[in-house]
Amino acid sequence: MLNFCSLYSGSSGNSLFVESENTKILIDAGVSSKKIETALSRTKY
Repeated sequence: MLNFCSLYSGSSGNSLFVESENTKILIDAGVSSKKIETALSRTKY
């Protein structure tokens, strides 16, 4: 099973988190790492 989570989407940047049973991938990290860490900590996926 795959889980997809759009963390940010807009003119300032885009970030998509994809997770499977054995793999986690962050795609197009167009925003700061601090914002991504905050979004990931607030997201249930």
